[in-house]
Amino acid sequence: MTAARVERRAGLTVRGWVAVIAAATAVFLEVAPRVGLVDPFSVIPLSEMVIQLGKLLAAGEFWSAALVPSLSAIALAFVLAIVLGVFVGVTLWEIRPLRSVVEPWLTIYYAIPTFALYPLIVAVLGVGLVPIVLLGTMFAIVVVITSTLTGLDATPTTIIRLAASLQLSRLARATKILVPAALPHIVTGSRLALSYALIGVLASEFVLSTSGLGHFISRAYNDFAFADMYAGVLLVFALATLVNAVFAFLAKRQPGVAR
Repeated sequence: MTAARVERRAGLTVRGWVAVIAAATAVFLEVAPRVGLVDPFSVIPLSEMVIQLGKLLAAGEFWSAALVPSLSAIALAFVLAIVLGVFVGVTLWEIRPLRSVVEPWLTIYYAIPTFALYPLIVAVLGVGLVPIVLLGTMFAIVVVITSTLTGLDATPTTIIRLAASLQLSRLARATKILVPAALPHIVTGSRLALSYALIGVLASEFVLSTSGLGHFISRAYNDFAFADMYAGVLLVFALATLVNAVFAFLAKRQPGVAR
């Protein structure tokens, strides 16, 4: 078999360019504060960020007060977004009149400032884990709904006819035929949903929490503890990179999943 042709730009593959840009950014963040290109008080060298992050990760208090609460909220928001998003997507696909009403709103959903609702959410639910998870779920769910609809729309007609001929209940039809058929698109949407859940939870923690990684970064900024702040930001980048790497790995093992 002939090997697939790898696309190159100026002699480098996409991964090559990613590596070059990442290395150049790392060098700039290390050198710029040391030579005065940026204010060394406001931006510390990358090596100091890494050292401070290592100190934080070695401290049990950071895990219990910042990292574990955030990871728990992100995981919960992600699971809720997947379960509810797939349910709503299948429901809209099954009930076409309802879809025609709801779908235009889905297309403009991310143009609406979701976080503008946080005063109302706080008034109703108070502060703590529940409003944070709710905002994270709200931020992530729509991409799951739309990916589910796209996957169901792409399902071959023969599969739909097979499901009808078996005379299954709606639940059995959805869980045994429709969702598995749309799974490649759902997995792709889930990759974005996890990123959105991460963003939603961390952003919510800036204003709605007394714990979590977002609160830690916000407090460090207000206290001018820039080493802690940049260490927290670096950890967020590391988490986002890890999330994308895990889903990229899963995509390679799942036939038909868009990379």
